[in-house]
Amino acid sequence: MGFWSSVGSAISSACSSVCSAVSSFTSTAVNLVREVGNMAVEGLKSVANVICNIAKALGFMQVDEDPEEVGDKIIQAEEMGITLDSCEGDYEKYMENIRNFKVDPEKSKEISEKDKLVACSVVMGAQIEEHYGTSIAPLVPMMARMPEFFNGGRLKSMLDAGLSISKVGDYFNSSLNRKEVASVEADLVKQEAKTAPDSDDAQLRDMLRSMRE
Repeated sequence: MGFWSSVGSAISSACSSVCSAVSSFTSTAVNLVREVGNMAVEGLKSVANVICNIAKALGFMQVDEDPEEVGDKIIQAEEMGITLDSCEGDYEKYMENIRNFKVDPEKSKEISEKDKLVACSVVMGAQIEEHYGTSIAPLVPMMARMPEFFNGGRLKSMLDAGLSISKVGDYFNSSLNRKEVASVEADLVKQEAKTAPDSDDAQLRDMLRSMRE
């Protein structure tokens, strides 16, 4: 099934179903679609788990819901006209419709694992972005590269604390100048100290620096 299609210069390749489903969200979802859409399946599995763990903690997903199964429903439901727009932007109503949707097993076989994971990641990720008012796209590559560190709990804590996700991404990508590095690193050390009270600042700085590209 051709779940992927071109949606303009802003996104090199993206899923039309997901774009329909998240069109009522903020434009930051465009960056999220680009990041997850260009990712290989193995990395995408880690990203989907991180995003869905945050979504579950925020009540956007039920604890027992599986990313791939939810993504399958999102894709097939969109083909039947069930999108966030069709639910007048009401996320709870939309997800109720998704949960109650009965998939066609034969169509499920035609939809790739990647497309299902992308669909779930984008819809849940867009809702997380809407909730916090910021894009999580800058940390998607880190979720894939270092899933044990960039897990759902740690990323949610960063978002709850109001850290600049863009700056955090730039820190680990080594894209900041020296002054900016010091500022972001201080914020990260302070954040890590909350969950590692037995570690001193020097140890936490060394840990963070060891993970930078």
